[in-house]
Amino acid sequence: MKIIIDTYGADGGVEVLINGAIKALKKKDFIPVFAGQKIKIEKLIDGRIKNYQIIEATEFIANTDDPVRAIRRKKDSSLVKSFRALKDETYDGMISAGSTGAILAGGLFISGRLEGIDRACLATSLPSKEGSTLLMDTGANMDCKPEFLQEFAIMGKVFSETVLGIENPSVSLLNVGTEEGKGNKLSKKAFTLLADSDINFVGNLEARDLFTGKTNIIIADGFDGNIALKTAEGVISLLKDEINSAIYKSLKTKIGGGLLKSALKENLSKYSADEVGGVPLLGIKDYVYKAHGNSNAYAFSNAILGLIDYIEKDTISKIEGELKCLEKN
Repeated sequence: MKIIIDTYGADGGVEVLINGAIKALKKKDFIPVFAGQKIKIEKLIDGRIKNYQIIEATEFIANTDDPVRAIRRKKDSSLVKSFRALKDETYDGMISAGSTGAILAGGLFISGRLEGIDRACLATSLPSKEGSTLLMDTGANMDCKPEFLQEFAIMGKVFSETVLGIENPSVSLLNVGTEEGKGNKLSKKAFTLLADSDINFVGNLEARDLFTGKTNIIIADGFDGNIALKTAEGVISLLKDEINSAIYKSLKTKIGGGLLKSALKENLSKYSADEVGGVPLLGIKDYVYKAHGNSNAYAFSNAILGLIDYIEKDTISKIEGELKCLEKN
């Protein structure tokens, strides 16, 4: 299996991504294909990877670039070259920690949407008391139509069944209240569409239940989903800092903290974004993963492993099959 790695976009630079690939290779056999500056990449690999390839790229797409314009004009950028390489069947998937907007634009204009899908979306696995919950969209689509949310639910259902192994997953709509009729126009119309569909729709869900495991899939537009996700990440990070501060406050708390340290570490580690590392871009014809821009090597290795699992489960073909069944009905 050949996995294309866009080497631009990570806050920690190219080295973090290469180290992440090396970690992933210890758990899974694949050929990393690095897209970027050849001399720099080879210097950082320094003989630590036996079998790899490089796609030479002289341009990069920054977060400050207009996504659509950059995809159309920066033909020699690492991201555009990565997407174009995916059209060659010898490559299996691509991962990037770069601009979310550019990744979405590349997916739409180069990979192309699946038939029956109007908008691709990002699906993020959230840890919960009962395992994990899929939140989608988490940033690809800031403005949505109700029909887009219905498409997200269909893709999320297939991803949950195929990759996460959840039979007949429950689907909820992120909203300001649990009662039917709550929310804005988008929420109310989406509620009706989801309720009338064949999926296991169980109603509205409030943001405070993101991690409770009350539902398997949470549907939202990219604006609300991203805010919910970033708020949750911020609160978890703050909570960890507060716990550390409390532990080291005095000798007594240090002793107590020492006794609780292993239990706290085990319980809180599952809420770290590093454990998932990245998210799939669902709704396009190629296997693409978006890694966190602030990824460390551990997080990026987990993102690569997630992408490989996504590919091996033949998820895109199964989503296409579900969409064809929907058209017949």
